[in-house]
Amino acid sequence: MRTLVAPVRRAARAAFTLIELLAVIMIIGILAAFLLPRIPEAVDAAEVTACKQNMSEIYKGFVLFKTSKTRAPAESGVKFFAELISSGTLENTKSAAKKLTCPGVDPNAVIGLQGRAETEWYGDLSVIDGSFSSYAGRNCKDFPLRKFPTSGKDVLVADDNDPEMNHRHTTVALMGDGSTETFELDDLRKAGVLGPDEILVVGPESPVEELRKLSLD
Repeated sequence: MRTLVAPVRRAARAAFTLIELLAVIMIIGILAAFLLPRIPEAVDAAEVTACKQNMSEIYKGFVLFKTSKTRAPAESGVKFFAELISSGTLENTKSAAKKLTCPGVDPNAVIGLQGRAETEWYGDLSVIDGSFSSYAGRNCKDFPLRKFPTSGKDVLVADDNDPEMNHRHTTVALMGDGSTETFELDDLRKAGVLGPDEILVVGPESPVEELRKLSLD
């Protein structure tokens, strides 16, 4: 009597073929080619959002300052908002200090902050000048605040864009009613306000009228 032997099944092959590997590599290459150029834009968009949040926190500081001092800050430039910490209106902490300069700019590139701990940035108003932040503050010498809060068309603080743009395509500004406004380079160039390779200058020489009320000093 013949004994029937069941056929031996071969284990399923788990490895990829060369064609499958090449297909995966090609798909990854296509995705990389599509996504990598957009990474800088995504990073900048996140920094613009963080910058707007900084502006909102600065405005809250102005409200607290007005409540406790019965006036708005009267200094100009960086001192205009640095007084929030030097006066004790905002607690002098690392977190509070970092809100007074743009997240789109490396603090190590801000000359006045180099070699200083965050709690040393804005504690002493007498040593502060325009090199202590990548934000520009109100020029209260030439454009004093007659009241606070003020108009949504009245600028208080903005990216200084000095010597280049804080953000790739956008300048963020804090307005007198606590709102934030953005000035887009593409829109300004289309309107003929800026040339093809110009950055948006902030301060008395700015081509945007609202930003002329700021000081880099």
